[in-house]
Amino acid sequence: MSSVEISVVQGDLLEVDADVVVVKHAQGFHSSDGLVAGRLQGVGVGKRALEADDGEGRFIPSQGALAAREVLFVGTVPLFALGYHDVRRFASRALELLQARGTPVRSVAMTVHGANCGLDEGEAVLALAGGLIDAVQHGRLPPGLERVVIIEKREGRAQRLQQTLALKLAGLVGVSMIGVGEGFRVERPVVGAAPVPPSLPTHGTRAVGHQPHAFVAMPFAPEFEDVFHYGIQTPVHGAGLLCERVDAAVFEGLIIQRILGRIETAKVVVAELTGANPNVYLEVGYAWASKVPTVLLARDVNELRFDVKGHRCLIYRNIRELEALLAAELATLGATA
Repeated sequence: MSSVEISVVQGDLLEVDADVVVVKHAQGFHSSDGLVAGRLQGVGVGKRALEADDGEGRFIPSQGALAAREVLFVGTVPLFALGYHDVRRFASRALELLQARGTPVRSVAMTVHGANCGLDEGEAVLALAGGLIDAVQHGRLPPGLERVVIIEKREGRAQRLQQTLALKLAGLVGVSMIGVGEGFRVERPVVGAAPVPPSLPTHGTRAVGHQPHAFVAMPFAPEFEDVFHYGIQTPVHGAGLLCERVDAAVFEGLIIQRILGRIETAKVVVAELTGANPNVYLEVGYAWASKVPTVLLARDVNELRFDVKGHRCLIYRNIRELEALLAAELATLGATA
């Protein structure tokens, strides 16, 4: 084929029909890679066989534990240090490792990493796509590769990732969109011709901490998902900032280091105080101590505890109102990229 198709598909990584499933080993097992590792250990694969140092790879036959016939674990930095540049490197390194082995591979499946451990999900998928595009355009890919599928289990996130790629990749050199939500094709290099210049020069090419971002302090619970994605993320992106939050459930140990670091470097902290979550209040206190501009939100003024009652708080009745209020507040604060 003259091109490689890349798309986001809603589904289960454990059940996807692919030659190779690629997951990270962030010096520990988390989320999707933890599920894959658990399945493989269930068929007798030792844990040590799955561990890979940063940049290294481990090829493991699935032995029927997954629908895919093989798994590739690609080593990355520890999860608490994972940045957009690491996500981009993970994607390109995966195709390089497959190329180095030399075995023909038609289809590869992977997931977006970092979206639950403090990275903006849109920037994370663009970093992943950037690594794949770089590898393909420079000929660093396995023989016979036709398709890379980015699997996302949650329907809402899958749709958002599809929309992000369609919006940001349209018109790039060597990249052609297949259709709305259907992915894109990356042209393979012509033998003997100079490689196409990288199509994504910024997404995932700078270290974490060098990109203007807002840190969101809020409960990581289903009832707050629309509040985050539409009421908070939309106006934050509108201000030109990445929108980051950390899910405590995906970490083993150094979560506080990640949270405090992202608060310290944030342009603004947005805190949803509904429910009086103690962790959210601690993060607000740290933001105040770090002199980071902070926007407080709540659905009901009666939700506020005494230690914030004397501070300005945006009270909203619905998500549309929250979006408008927050957009105006960010503009007033000058919290923009």
